[in-house]
Amino acid sequence: MMPSHGNHWTALYGNDADIEAMIVRNLQESKLIDTFSCVDVTHETERAEEVTCLRWGNGSIVEDVLIVTDTPKQSRFLFSSYPVLRDGIRHTVTVDRVEPWEYGIEGWLHVLATEDEIHLSFFDTRYYAGSAALQAGQQIEVCLAGLAYSLEPAAQSSIEITEGPFWEMQKQRRLDDGDSPEESAKPVTIILSGMAAFFPRSGEDCDDAEFQGVIESIATVTHAGKTIYRLEIVVLRPGDEKFRLPIFVSEAVLDGYVPRLGEDVQGVMWIQGYLLGPLEGEG
Repeated sequence: MMPSHGNHWTALYGNDADIEAMIVRNLQESKLIDTFSCVDVTHETERAEEVTCLRWGNGSIVEDVLIVTDTPKQSRFLFSSYPVLRDGIRHTVTVDRVEPWEYGIEGWLHVLATEDEIHLSFFDTRYYAGSAALQAGQQIEVCLAGLAYSLEPAAQSSIEITEGPFWEMQKQRRLDDGDSPEESAKPVTIILSGMAAFFPRSGEDCDDAEFQGVIESIATVTHAGKTIYRLEIVVLRPGDEKFRLPIFVSEAVLDGYVPRLGEDVQGVMWIQGYLLGPLEGEG
């Protein structure tokens, strides 16, 4: 079964959104963006067809609709539709592999980010435009952002560890400092405030990730009459690097919670992006 965008629309509009009405509106009011060749989806022949991208909106959040032709019937049909976060952050990454969805019109890019080459997967909002030609090892520039399914204040500011290698190391350090066996065996407190955490999911959810981090900046945008927060958060901190993502979250998802600057938050997001172009001298 091919992955779909139902939960992505819910993250933007909330559980009560009339998704069908939204798609009808987009088909009626969208503007043509571009057209590319694609496979024959309807009849699954070797004949080439065309996929056309229509776009509703012109702000930092837009909605793309993909329409595919059916030459024998001289018609076009709705293939897919998804929200696009245009106000992302530019990152230089290395292609690990390209993974198309069924029919090769949509797909994921699996890349290596930061100097530590941390694996990251995201839905490519313009996969249909030629991303399948990317090669493993190629350096590219992409614009990345996240759309939150959930976001809330971090549940814990600290945890206590009473076993394991780290606890054993701290216990020995206390003994070496002259503490009694009873004192050295006390729990070790780990402060979570300010922590950056990123836990990608796998399979058909490989472009989803759990995260934790500190809100470094807050902006609000209005989309389709709804208030959306744009939060910049460092979600990875390998070595001296800071890998930052803008995470968009709707008021419907927040359910009354108001994000605050400097606050530790946690949640789950959908990661998406698009290719800005190969680096000079590459591929």
